[in-house]
Amino acid sequence: MSKTEEIKSILGPLRVFENESLSKHTYFEIGGPAKVFFEAKSIEDLKLALKAAKKVKIPVVVIGGGANVLVSDSGFDGLVIKNRATGVKLVGLKGTYSKHGRGIKTAFVYAASGTLMNQLARFTLDQGLAGLEFLLSVPGTVGGGIKINAHFEVEQGEFLGRRLASATLFNPKTAEITEVDQKYFNFSYDHSKIQETGEIVLDAIFKLGKSPDPVNLWQKALANVKRRNEEQPIGTACSGCVFRNIDAGDANRLATPNLTTSAGFIIDSLGLKGTKIGGAEISNHHANFIVNRGNASANDVIKLINLVKEKTKNTYGIDLHTEIFLIGDFKNV
Repeated sequence: MSKTEEIKSILGPLRVFENESLSKHTYFEIGGPAKVFFEAKSIEDLKLALKAAKKVKIPVVVIGGGANVLVSDSGFDGLVIKNRATGVKLVGLKGTYSKHGRGIKTAFVYAASGTLMNQLARFTLDQGLAGLEFLLSVPGTVGGGIKINAHFEVEQGEFLGRRLASATLFNPKTAEITEVDQKYFNFSYDHSKIQETGEIVLDAIFKLGKSPDPVNLWQKALANVKRRNEEQPIGTACSGCVFRNIDAGDANRLATPNLTTSAGFIIDSLGLKGTKIGGAEISNHHANFIVNRGNASANDVIKLINLVKEKTKNTYGIDLHTEIFLIGDFKNV
């Protein structure tokens, strides 16, 4: 029995697909086929699929909403699990209970890892809870957001990891499931420990404060959405910001305006807006976005990334680092 047939026997032949185009499952709308593809619609599905991959000894990758990833043109020679395990609920309150909730100080919110960050934000806003409003309209899922430590206003400390209380992780190497607290992740800008360990988030609990003014909280969230829509390309196939911002030391050395650490500013200053390779283009709207103009390949995107890195290094002596995750074989690119 082939590995594919073994996977089908464990997960169900009608739920496992072969040679599924991953371009349909990423914001870039780029990528070759997955050898085997499965949609996990619950946490039990997700655990079963991960255990199946270990049992069959087949490479495995989990994707969520498909943001912040670039899939190679040759696809992925293994099992791709699309995480559709969703669910958000209030699981705990601290403070003095009253009919109108005015004595509540802290609330704990549970989210399954396949929950869209936008859905989580809306739930917390509807509950009048402060701390995750910056996620409104942000693409991607809770699991991916924890992995990348999703953020908006870095200067104001608006990081997803800051609000995390605990999470349940699956280790694909050992099939062990562990519960860890926030400290385990060693969160920093665009980084968490699980980027190195390869552990998969199954679910998470967030610690939030009760807002004294829920109406103002919604207004703040909507203002952030408006600003993002004005500053970032909308309605085009892209995967979010491509590069991490530069560090404060480089911003000081270069005396950037207002000491901005924006990678977009650096790329724009190099005159690279609108630069095209194949079907990929550095956005004219925001230089830290690469957009797919309809027929871009992963190879096109990588060539643009390398061009930006080379010019930034030669001009400013800065090594730009990408914040997108690569899936598949990029050895020959």
